Amino acid sequence: MKKITLLLALWSLLFASLAYAHFHYNITATATLQANNKKQLTAVGMEWVYGQEVSGMMLKSGQSINALANGIMTDLVKLDYFTQLELNGKRIAIKQVTDYKLVKIKQGNQNLLKLSFLLPLQSPLFIQGNTLAIVHTDPGASASIFYHHTNNIILGNTFKSLCQSNIQAIKGFEAGEAPELVRISCNQ
Repeated sequence: MKKITLLLALWSLLFASLAYAHFHYNITATATLQANNKKQLTAVGMEWVYGQEVSGMMLKSGQSINALANGIMTDLVKLDYFTQLELNGKRIAIKQVTDYKLVKIKQGNQNLLKLSFLLPLQSPLFIQGNTLAIVHTDPGASASIFYHHTNNIILGNTFKSLCQSNIQAIKGFEAGEAPELVRISCNQ
């Protein structure tokens, strides 16, 4: 009897992990470039609006908004915030995120969650004459992050006269891979 119970428990764990592994959701993103008074990039502000299904699951979890935010950010630290910043193809080091907030928003008749956080660069960078890329991937293959259009890339006062953003949709992207390539090209 113990063997049957153990086998059933293992089977249910396997089935639950397979079901969880195939859960997929979308995030609508906005990125805002932030600069210092020397016209150097210092951080990228992120806003992620979770889709209705995952927002609903989180809201029904019984946790407070602050507890949800802390849990999300703890997971995102382990997953490199799903975000890689690159300058001319070379990865930019970022510090750990300490500035974040989760709020409930209403879009149409949907109650959604919006996570805002600041990705601070390890060192300020001049991006003039260079190309900045924002790449989002999810190693767990559950989230896909989309900007949808360049209005969701906010260059700010410092960079709006120097830079142009471009979003290239990746057709046939696999779960876990970047669904879009975001490039910000800046003049000298």
